[in-house]
Amino acid sequence: MEEDLFMIRIIFIKQRKTLICCTILFFFLLSIFVFSITYFLHYQLNENKKKELFKSEQQLIDVENAIISKEMNQIISDLLYVYDCYQLNDIQNGSDAEMLEQWLAFSNRRKIYDQIRFLDLEGNEVYRVEYQETGAILVEKTELQNKKESYYFADTIILDQNQVYISKFDLNIENDKVVEPLKPMIRIAMPYFDKRGICKGMIILNYSADDMLNQVKKVSSTSNGDIFLLNTEGYWIYDSSNSSNEWSFMFEDKKNISFRNDYPEVWEQIQKNENGYVINTQGIFIYTSIITSKAFENNNDDYRFVLGGGDWVLVSYISGETVNGNLFTESNGLMVLGLLRQYFVLYILLFFIALIIAILISINKNEKERIKYFSETDVMTGVYNRRTGFEKLTFLYKNMSKNNSLISICFIDINGLKEVNDMLGHVAGDELIISVIEGIKKSIRTNDFVARLGGDEFLIVFEGLGEEKSEEIWKRIILEYNYVNEKEKREYLISVSHGIETFKFDSDEYMDIILNQADEKMYREKNQIKKELKVLRIQQKTSL
Repeated sequence: MEEDLFMIRIIFIKQRKTLICCTILFFFLLSIFVFSITYFLHYQLNENKKKELFKSEQQLIDVENAIISKEMNQIISDLLYVYDCYQLNDIQNGSDAEMLEQWLAFSNRRKIYDQIRFLDLEGNEVYRVEYQETGAILVEKTELQNKKESYYFADTIILDQNQVYISKFDLNIENDKVVEPLKPMIRIAMPYFDKRGICKGMIILNYSADDMLNQVKKVSSTSNGDIFLLNTEGYWIYDSSNSSNEWSFMFEDKKNISFRNDYPEVWEQIQKNENGYVINTQGIFIYTSIITSKAFENNNDDYRFVLGGGDWVLVSYISGETVNGNLFTESNGLMVLGLLRQYFVLYILLFFIALIIAILISINKNEKERIKYFSETDVMTGVYNRRTGFEKLTFLYKNMSKNNSLISICFIDINGLKEVNDMLGHVAGDELIISVIEGIKKSIRTNDFVARLGGDEFLIVFEGLGEEKSEEIWKRIILEYNYVNEKEKREYLISVSHGIETFKFDSDEYMDIILNQADEKMYREKNQIKKELKVLRIQQKTSL
């Protein structure tokens, strides 16, 4: 275990660059792979959820629309029934009491009409049936009112025969004040024409819309967001999330509270299209117009409809601040950040996996380099071994003519190595060899190299230099040896014989010939040096 940890520490030192680069590369590749998968799955899941949400809310809007449309069609049918009762009585010159009994029975049966009235041309209430908690009653003549100033009277009395008026959706008002508790109201009216085609007044039903709104509320409870019912001016009639927004147009101090003001961009789009959706930073809005004159005309060709308050709008709103709304409003950048946060632990794991892979690669690379090093290098000196040295020299020789350059080789032999080994031991001999190589390394250039041929013989290769320049470098090497001999006072002297020869790019001489010539020069110098040199200092002291 300790050896493994030691090996890993060595790799961190020697292969640090490889380790860092590999870790970053593999972490990047693994992260891209994992992120692509998670992004694709997350995107598909979000798209499916968005489709389901959109479909669900659209269906809910359609159901709400169907409920309101069905209710309104029933109300119109009721108006026509009441109208027919009055007309039949008028044609047959029947008793008003009998007709009013029919109205009372009808009111008790339906229970949704606050009032059933007949108004004359001056706006005076001729008959008024009211539905109360105890049942329908006929209001006394002394309590009847004039409604000439009311908007619904003015809008209805000018209509032609077979035209039906549907008022705006508002609250019941008595004596210029909103009735408490609030009574949501829709008024449906028709001008009454006698058998001669003369308008005599109008029949009007005050529909208590609580029933309709309760049905809308029940359906809206299944929504994934909020359901709004808006009038033609962009005010809330119904807000499933905040009831305080409702009916603000009925109160002077609340008229600034409206969907139109809160969501102007969406409201502008609603004005352009009857149906559709809007997605913005606030969320998603799915809308449809309801209670349109066009829709009523498609259901009944015998009557034409006039909407006093214009079209209503149903809106399903999913806020962008909710989880579901975020599916529609979230940008790609935020989704990427969200995925990175969500799978943060996974990316940490990927980093350690990448680090392990990088360590394994570094171990493998280190082992290859180690094998290569020992196959090419002399272990003691750190220079090339004989085989590698001659391979590099052969390569330079073959490419010499292409580079139009010179190559000089220097054979060297350590003087007195055997004596040092015999007298001082192999430790001193190894020290001498290493000192010789260190002196060479300090003096040669970076593109020169040294190879150990065996024992005490070495080869220096000077690339691009002739014999003269190579000799100058050799002199620097000798100065290094002299410095050591003088300063360190070892028991032996460093002494080396050398022989330099040059290859010329235009020469026809073989490499072996040049090598032999350098070798001969080295041995001639060695023989000359040995005549005077005493390598061991102990011999010098003894002779004294």
